[in-house]
Amino acid sequence: MAAHSRLAPSAAERWINCPASVEMSEHFPDTTSVYAAEGTTAHKLGELKLRNQILQEEISADEVNQVKASEYYQADMEDYTDEYIEYIRSLIKSPETTVLTETHLDLSFIAPDTGGIADCIVVDENHLHVVDLKYGKNVAVEAENNPQLMIYALGACKLLDGLIYNIDEVTIHIVQPRKNNFSSMNTTKAELYKWLDEVVKPQANKAIKNSLEIKSGSWCKFCRAKTICREYGKRYDIDLTPDNPNLLSNEEIAQRIKKLSGLDGYLQDLMKYALAHSLEGESFPGYKVVAGRSTRTWTNQEEAFEVAQANGYDHSVLFEQKPLTLAKIETLMGKKKFKELLSDYVEKPPGKPTLVPEEDPREALGNFNTALEDFKDIKFN
Repeated sequence: MAAHSRLAPSAAERWINCPASVEMSEHFPDTTSVYAAEGTTAHKLGELKLRNQILQEEISADEVNQVKASEYYQADMEDYTDEYIEYIRSLIKSPETTVLTETHLDLSFIAPDTGGIADCIVVDENHLHVVDLKYGKNVAVEAENNPQLMIYALGACKLLDGLIYNIDEVTIHIVQPRKNNFSSMNTTKAELYKWLDEVVKPQANKAIKNSLEIKSGSWCKFCRAKTICREYGKRYDIDLTPDNPNLLSNEEIAQRIKKLSGLDGYLQDLMKYALAHSLEGESFPGYKVVAGRSTRTWTNQEEAFEVAQANGYDHSVLFEQKPLTLAKIETLMGKKKFKELLSDYVEKPPGKPTLVPEEDPREALGNFNTALEDFKDIKFN
């Protein structure tokens, strides 16, 4: 199995909707992030706990220490991975239930050299469960119609069905403990195979053949080519017909907010791209590269402070002490210990009113009165 697949299951939503993105993305380097590295560490910790607590395997101290030695390890990972283990435990209905972890899946039925690794597979008689741990905390990932997990479920069916099991029911699960997001979707093996034949294979075939079929949508978020993609850029064109030649209506303002959401990030991506290529000798009309603002730094802070102290400046003058933030103390203690010791000293006041799209799951604050309505019953002499 190849180390890297052109049609990665994690990018399935993108290449299913936009086959052209596969070939376009290959012209850009594949980068990683702190968040990805943090997620890798959490996944490894979750795997060790699953093997030890559910599969009853003996885990060496070296394996545990290696995870805890990672610069991305944090104390609250223990609490969050415990929630992952408890979720899996809830799926085990009998001693005959099969549990597999970090299972390599051959997905070459979609495209050559395609594969993936399922975090956890649970099989109970004819019911297959595929569980995916998501460690991100910013965006909720839903199980409903999740292409990555549906493809993993197909791979698990190909691997296990007809051997010992006769799989019929399938449930895919997302466990995202930092977001308090636990979601699942029930389907059947037959429905998955229908989706494979009618949607996945045709779109995968287009992508493999470097189709020019392109479409912009939510799946563009992690596309490496989006910065210079003409189709993606169209979303920020303002070509709406005004109702009033001089004033924008509320409807037009709402349209523009929706159309321009994400513009700040897109602009920064464009600027980064132009700077990187300018440094390689390319030119962008109307722009030039200059030295940015610089600030003074110590060449050797330790020696500088020694000189200052030797000349009468006390340590208390040179250093300042301030308390850690609430979030940092929770990370230091771990979620459970923090709650046990300090929950009585914590409150969460209402957040600042924020305008969001109506599909946002948060409940609306309600109707607001205008200033005239608020003061309509007050009489002034």
